[in-house]
Amino acid sequence: KAFHRNPPLLSLAQPGALASPCRSPMPQPTIFVAATRQHVGKTTVSLALMSGLQKRFNKVGFLKPVGQQHLPVRDESGNQLRVDKDVQVMKEYFKLDHVPYSAMSPVIIPSGYTARYIDGEVSNEAQCAAIRRAHETISSGSDVVLAEGTGHVGVGSVVE
Repeated sequence: KAFHRNPPLLSLAQPGALASPCRSPMPQPTIFVAATRQHVGKTTVSLALMSGLQKRFNKVGFLKPVGQQHLPVRDESGNQLRVDKDVQVMKEYFKLDHVPYSAMSPVIIPSGYTARYIDGEVSNEAQCAAIRRAHETISSGSDVVLAEGTGHVGVGSVVE
């Protein structure tokens, strides 16, 4: 019902274009799936795009710059870290072995995150730097990058 009124938006950023949210040059083409509300099909669109992109490119990267629903996983070295749930689905289902978990979910918004930001424990610069590094890492080993936005505009609003 909501999907028909407000479908996810797709944006293709060309190499060298300025990226949002942290205004970083993009070394590889990046497709960003976004929406103005939750539960309108971003992940479904991302799954379909990933399937199609993998048929056309050798290595497709995936990034969820800001995640809100996270779970523990083991990285390539066996260390435990938390990533957005959609990152785990994409990496495991599509066998994205060339993309490290640590880069796929650079900013997690757990309970209390906004208060930590207001208290100065988390900085906008650190968040932007983490997203830039993650995109650069994924882009350097991929032919194209698929990025999925977060649930809605209020989530992670402390992230530029």
